Amino acid sequence: MPAIEMRIDSLPQLFDSLDPAPFHDRALDREAEAWLRESVDEVPSREPLELVVRGPEGLRGSLPEIEAVVHAHFRRALEHEEWKLRRRMRIGRLALLIGLAVLAVTLLARHLLHSVHTPGADVLGEGLLIVGWVGLWRPAEMLLFERLENSADRAVLRRLSRSPVRFRAQVDAPAMTAGR
Repeated sequence: MPAIEMRIDSLPQLFDSLDPAPFHDRALDREAEAWLRESVDEVPSREPLELVVRGPEGLRGSLPEIEAVVHAHFRRALEHEEWKLRRRMRIGRLALLIGLAVLAVTLLARHLLHSVHTPGADVLGEGLLIVGWVGLWRPAEMLLFERLENSADRAVLRRLSRSPVRFRAQVDAPAMTAGR
C-alpha cells in the first residue's frame, strides 16, 4: 500500500500554531496540509493510501489523537469544498441565465442592425455577436471546468479523510566512526 510519510519531532509541530481550538478540532499546520494534498496526487487514485507519521517513540501513544485530528481536519475541508461547489453551481446557473439573456439581446440587436445594410452596422453586428457569446464564457467555465477541478480537489480530501494513519518510530542514523 503506498504511503505518504511525514516526519514530526513533536505534536505541536503538526498543528496550526494560531488555531486556539481544542486538540480534536485543531487545524493542521498549513504547510503540512499543503504537503499532504500535493503528495496524494503522486499516488494513483485507485490504490489505497496510508499516512505514516515518523517521530520519536514518545509520540506513539498519541497516534489515535493524530489520526482523529487528521481525519477531522480533512473532513471539514471536504465539507467546505462541497459547500463551495454548491455555491458556485448556484451562481453558475444564475450566470448562465444572464449569459443567455445577453446572447438573446445581442442576437436581436444584430438582427435589427443587419437590416440597415451599412458597413458600420455590419461591424457593430459582428461585435454584438462576439459580446453575446462571450457572455456565455464565464457560466460555461463555472458549470463545466471549475466543477471538474473541484471534483479533483474533493477526491484528494476524501482520500485524506479516510486514509489510515500509522506511526513509525524515527530511528536516528548511527554516528559514523573514522578508521578501524
